[in-house]
Amino acid sequence: MRGSITLPVAFRQIWSRSHSGVVRMVSSLSIAGIAIGVAALLLLDSFMNGFQGAIMDFLSDANPPVVVTAPGGGALSGRDVVLVERLASSIPGLGRVSPYVEKAAVVSGNGGSVAGIVLRAVDPAAEAPVSSLSQSLPAGGREAVIGSDLAVRLRVAVGDSMRIASTETIDVTAAGRALVDTIVGVRIAGVRDFGLAEYNSGLAVVTLETASAVFGADGGYSAAGVELDRDADPVSTSSALSEALRSEYVDSRHDRYMEAEAFLARHENLFRAFGLERFGMTLVLALITVVALLNLSSALAMIALEHRRDTGVLRAMGAGPGTIFRVALTQGLLLGVSGCAAGTLFASAAIFLVNRVIPFRLEDSVYWVDTLVARIDPGTWVVIAGGTLAACLAASLVPAAGAVAVPPAECVRHE
Repeated sequence: MRGSITLPVAFRQIWSRSHSGVVRMVSSLSIAGIAIGVAALLLLDSFMNGFQGAIMDFLSDANPPVVVTAPGGGALSGRDVVLVERLASSIPGLGRVSPYVEKAAVVSGNGGSVAGIVLRAVDPAAEAPVSSLSQSLPAGGREAVIGSDLAVRLRVAVGDSMRIASTETIDVTAAGRALVDTIVGVRIAGVRDFGLAEYNSGLAVVTLETASAVFGADGGYSAAGVELDRDADPVSTSSALSEALRSEYVDSRHDRYMEAEAFLARHENLFRAFGLERFGMTLVLALITVVALLNLSSALAMIALEHRRDTGVLRAMGAGPGTIFRVALTQGLLLGVSGCAAGTLFASAAIFLVNRVIPFRLEDSVYWVDTLVARIDPGTWVVIAGGTLAACLAASLVPAAGAVAVPPAECVRHE
């Protein structure tokens, strides 16, 4: 008996119209169950990738990928920045350095509106390759770029003016009145969507000269951002820079101990929470596939029972147990492939609609991002599809063994 009949016989026994329609219905339900399980896992993986990736992109775009600070919150001097530049240039993956000042401030806009903000002062030319914060910020003059929500709160637009006061220069009198020594007026050069609700509602970017006027005498830099190549790993490069800074401090007796850290590492707990959430949701959705596999096993058992006469005839014509076993496994594989294909097509269509046609809006004050996007990871999709097919074959073993165990005479006795 040639092995070429395995696929035709398996296909005929599943979809033949000469037997009970219950077999076709159960087979269709098995395919639907597998498709739902596969689609659920693919959609979960893609949307979790998109959500986590969007937050990582926004955090990386609005902040330096590698940050150098002095432990204890100490200020960095110009000499410290020169040292960081020298060491960063010797480490593959790191580039230019941009020092910045970041402090709390109070701003007032039109109509007496007041808001507390984080004021970040940068050198636009040095910051441009490190992050996108300096976009729309001119190199000279007292101008600022603010978040879109902050602009609404202050009732200002591009071209308007706002006043900035440092919280460090505020004195409170015995009567409870706040006295501010220095108030600096700036022109709004840009209103931006920074991608994060926290930044949109409470961040203003100015030049270092403006910050010096707001905060008084030069007190050094809060930190220094370091440019990172697109393909470089921020964790490994920041570790290498930290080690170089530590060696420089010990060997040359540099008067300032500094350390480097990947900015995303500051949100390590957030991404760990994402991983835990993904694991839990994947485990729950995988139960759908388990139920579908149980349904597949029962469907194959029903197919074997419905076609036991055909099995007896094949055995009488010379088909060995191996052929019958392969036919049953092929039936499980056919149902699994059909379910995987249907689930993959459904997931692809859903992702296309959400990404291109019907965007899924989120509450940005809760989720940081305002739109949910999906990012396909081909490797994960292949693993899910391959694992599902392997599970389908495993679920086919018991029905296949049951079909082989029945003697040929028993198969045709009551027919």
